Amino acid sequence: MPFSTLLFVCGFLPWCLITYWLVPARYRNWVALAFSVAFYAWGGPRFLPVVLALGAADFWLARAIARAEGRSRKTLLALALAVHGGILVYFKYSNFAVAQLNELTAIFAMNPYHWVDVALPIGISFLTFEEVSYVVDVYRGDAEPAKRGGHYLLFLMLFPHSIAGPIFRWKDLASQFTGRVTSAEQFWASMARFSFGLAKKILVADSAAILADHVFGLVPAEVSSAFAWAGAAAYAVQIYFDFSGYSDMAIGLGGMLGFTFKENFREPYAAASLAEFWQRWHISLSSWLRDYLYIPLGGNRKGNARAELNALLVFAASGIWHGAAWNFLAWGLYHGILVALERRSEPALSRLPKLLRCCLTFLAVVAGWVIFRAKDLSQARSMLSSMAFMRSATEVPTLLPAELFPRVATLATAGALAFVLWRMVVRVRDESSTWNSPTLWKYPAFSLALLALTLGHMANTKYMPLIYFKF
Repeated sequence: MPFSTLLFVCGFLPWCLITYWLVPARYRNWVALAFSVAFYAWGGPRFLPVVLALGAADFWLARAIARAEGRSRKTLLALALAVHGGILVYFKYSNFAVAQLNELTAIFAMNPYHWVDVALPIGISFLTFEEVSYVVDVYRGDAEPAKRGGHYLLFLMLFPHSIAGPIFRWKDLASQFTGRVTSAEQFWASMARFSFGLAKKILVADSAAILADHVFGLVPAEVSSAFAWAGAAAYAVQIYFDFSGYSDMAIGLGGMLGFTFKENFREPYAAASLAEFWQRWHISLSSWLRDYLYIPLGGNRKGNARAELNALLVFAASGIWHGAAWNFLAWGLYHGILVALERRSEPALSRLPKLLRCCLTFLAVVAGWVIFRAKDLSQARSMLSSMAFMRSATEVPTLLPAELFPRVATLATAGALAFVLWRMVVRVRDESSTWNSPTLWKYPAFSLALLALTLGHMANTKYMPLIYFKF
């Protein structure tokens, strides 16, 4: 049940909020858990037992790790990591591994290995990282194990983030399960955040997707340099507004339930370097990879060469985490190599004007998105070649889809409303997700008007799934 559907906005969410706010405060965690389980079961009922069983196992293992001493603690941690790693590999990478094996058997004229494709559980990548961070933090002494199984299960299943993140950490939310301060101001500010995120997804990202999908769906002979750049730029717009819009919705939904979540995006396309870009883009994933992979590998404590190798390994892991395909690995390695080169060239790059550095970084990111979006490495090479060299199409491409043009008026109206809403809200500069505005709750009309406009558009357009749902 994606957030960007009428079923969620007009059905699930109102009933959830009404029930949540009508019951006494001591029962609200149970209401949130019940609706979260129902939310997950709606999209993946057969995988719900797996998620619940893993949650129960984590709850027990973390408490056992906290009590254990010496080698027993390491053994329990290794067991937890092996279980989660094995499950993630099985569900997410076994189909890809068998496909590659069968390609090899075909080369040697051998019989293919018969395999029934494994369905990917919803949100498995995000849930796995949250579970791993929990047991590791308990092992390190950075977090106390959950005292109540219901609290830990709610941490995993809380519907604003259970399907597509952001990636939460137990130590950041533990205290909020036992005490949350709520107010009308917070509720309306969170409603504004949700409305803003939904508009970003529906009105901007889905509009850009029409052009991006059109260009990436053309045969190579139809893709001129102009079309290649248009498609790449459209996808850069789509993926940012799609995922940052989803993060805004998640943060807003959490706020309506009284939770405070950390930010997941901080104007990444304004970054002046790729290293800075990754500090601003999908922050919950980038910080997770830093704390649980890059630093344990040695970080930058063992010299520049080792730091560059560690960064390359982390970016490769990031690529594979996004999907079992060679283009995702190539995308990760692409960023890892560029970050290493950027690190070596820092003295020279720092002397360039900041605007120029921002433009160069953005172009590098856009080129990377081509690798990320392409259906395979062959299409990525073709698109990047068209972008790098002035190339005319050898075949006349079809015209842009007609459904792109009626969105212009809607986008203009939504843009005006969003600008007014944005001006009423002080954008946060720290890690708090609360939109600081002492008067916003008194003027909900702007966010409600933006929400109504978006809902009207949703009722008349085709549903487009969130990009990160498939990860």
